[in-house]
Amino acid sequence: MKNTIRSLFPVLNSCTYLNTPYVGLMSTQLFEFRNSLEKEYLREGDEFKIDSSQRIDDFRATISSFINSTKTNTFITSNFSTGYRYILDLISKGSRVLTLENDYNSLLEGLVERDFLVDYVPITSDFELQIEKQLDKKEYSVLALSVVQFLSGIKVDFNILKRIKQKHPTLIIIGDSTQFMGSDFFDFNHSPFDVIIGSGYKWLLAGFGNAYISVSEHFLNQTKCSSQIIYEKVYAGHINFLGSASLDFSIKFLQNNDFNNLIKIKNHLATLLREELKELNLLDPIVEKRTDHSSIFTILGDKNLYYNLLSNGIRCSLRGKGVRVAVHFYNIESEIENLIKVLKKLN
Repeated sequence: MKNTIRSLFPVLNSCTYLNTPYVGLMSTQLFEFRNSLEKEYLREGDEFKIDSSQRIDDFRATISSFINSTKTNTFITSNFSTGYRYILDLISKGSRVLTLENDYNSLLEGLVERDFLVDYVPITSDFELQIEKQLDKKEYSVLALSVVQFLSGIKVDFNILKRIKQKHPTLIIIGDSTQFMGSDFFDFNHSPFDVIIGSGYKWLLAGFGNAYISVSEHFLNQTKCSSQIIYEKVYAGHINFLGSASLDFSIKFLQNNDFNNLIKIKNHLATLLREELKELNLLDPIVEKRTDHSSIFTILGDKNLYYNLLSNGIRCSLRGKGVRVAVHFYNIESEIENLIKVLKKLN
């Protein structure tokens, strides 16, 4: 890990930060950018807002380039939950929707808030195959799920989703990419997803108040909608310009610091962490059975484990069946060693 990157995140000086799935860290560069933007507003008043529409359009171009989506079909909003509900409102009432048990709360709540017929598939080691079987039993309009599960870190198999799309060409697949984007490479136009929505304050390290939406032409055709309709829905009222600009800045930050190499570093750390947790028999059995996984792991344990980790300077979250930890590119091997050392001591 280059010290020049790690030194941009001051929190790392005071703890072992393994809590990116809860909040991604702010870099000193993003802080300075946001500060300069607020000073610009302070100095210019109304003139600060005059060209905001054009600048937002430029931000959309940055996002669409990063994920290889069409700029016209890519939008910025304030958070996943809001953007997700914009999209759900375009789907016909009475549509049959398939989703996963114990997926992200807001994703599931958005479905039950509307007049949809919702079925659930449990998250097992082969849940994609169970989805495939369920889709063969009934005709569904929508499959909605997280790209990476927030509780376990389980990442959906894109290849199986592509096979599902081939078998069910009218199906709309909606993905919550909040726990994915910024932690891996993604090509929207060659993915199985018709809609991707995610907040930027986790793995994209973009701070609060921003999220993105991208939709496919297939989604627009199936919903008899248009990018202009979505544009008018998303951009009704004023925009969180500071949040949107921060998302643009953070994506460029990743690109300018060799995103390919950053992901290689993160993947190496994730593999190391997985092996160490497996050695201690602390890996979720479902995760252990899967070949591809994210860099999020839930260590089986209770509140005592959580508070013990916190007391040892390890930032983490109490989630689901245990304590959730994760590594990003700003972590280093010695932090994993520190975690494992503490876990061995507690055992």
